[in-house]
Amino acid sequence: MTSAEAGRDRLEQLLRTLGQGDLISLGAVTIVGAGPSAAAAAAHAEVGDDTLWSVTVESEAGWYVVLSQDCDIVRDPAEEPCIVVCPLVYVPASRWHQLRSGPYSPRHFPYPDEKGLRPDAERWPVASLLYVSSVDKTALLHESVRQLSPLTGPQRSRFGRWVARRFGRTAHDDLVERDVLSAAGARIRSLSKSFAKAGSPTDVMRLVAATEEWYVEATDQNVKLHAVLSEASANAAGLWDNRAGDWHHERIVNASKNLRKDLAKRLPAGGGYVLNVNATSLDRVPSSQYVSSWAVWTLEGDDALASE
Repeated sequence: MTSAEAGRDRLEQLLRTLGQGDLISLGAVTIVGAGPSAAAAAAHAEVGDDTLWSVTVESEAGWYVVLSQDCDIVRDPAEEPCIVVCPLVYVPASRWHQLRSGPYSPRHFPYPDEKGLRPDAERWPVASLLYVSSVDKTALLHESVRQLSPLTGPQRSRFGRWVARRFGRTAHDDLVERDVLSAAGARIRSLSKSFAKAGSPTDVMRLVAATEEWYVEATDQNVKLHAVLSEASANAAGLWDNRAGDWHHERIVNASKNLRKDLAKRLPAGGGYVLNVNATSLDRVPSSQYVSSWAVWTLEGDDALASE
C-alpha cells in the first residue's frame, strides 16, 4: 500500500468517527468587508472608510463546531472536499442559561458544561452561527488536530434541527416581523419565564408552556399564530384532563382568546393588523394547509441540552 493510499484509508476512518455537532481543533473564520464594521472591530482591525479588507479570526476557545451533515462528512473529498464549521465561542453564564431555558436563538446553541470547554466561571461555550467557514477534509490528517464529541444523541438531534432552521427559515414580511412578531415574541418569552416561576400559573402561561412549536400564517395584515400542542405537553402544563382522557378544551379556547387580546395590545396603533391565536395539534391540521400556508416561527423554550 502506498503512502497516498494509506492516507486515504486513515482519512476515511477519521471521517467515519466525526459527526454533526462534534468539535475539531482546526479552523478559522475569514471575513471580507469594506470600511468600518462590527466584524472589523471584533478583529481589532483599524480600517479606513473606503478600505476593502479581509481578516482571519480564530476561535478563542480553540474549537470549531461541525455543521456539515453526516452524509456529507463521510463523502469522498473528491466530491465533497470540505467540512462546514462555525466557531465555539464564550458567552456569560446568564446568556448560556437563557439559551437552555428558552427562547430559541437562531444564532447561538449552548454546549454542555464539560471540563475543558469552560475555562472559568465567567465563560460558557456556545456554537455561533454568526460566522461560518470551511475546513479541507485532508487537514484532519495533521497530527495536531483533535476531535471531541460532547453532545449526546438527543442533543445532537436538536443541534441538527437548529442548524437546519437557521438556513431554512421562512422569511416573513418585514413589516409583519417588525410590527407583529417582534412584539409578540417578546411577550411570549416573558410568559414562558413567568410560568417557570409562578406558583399558580394562569391558563395563558400554561398555553405558552404547552406549545411545542409556533407557526405563522400571514396574508397582508391578517396574522394568525398557530400554537401546536401535544397530549404530553398539555399534560405537563396542566391543560390535559386525565380523568376524561381529553384536552381541557374550554380552558384552552379561553386561554387562546386571552393570549390574542394580550398580544394585540402590543401592536402599533393604527397599523391595521388583525391578529389571531389558534391552539391546535398537528393531527388536526390538513396537510395541504400545513404545507401551503404555515411557516415555522422560530420561537421555543425547550432545553437544547436536555438528556432526552
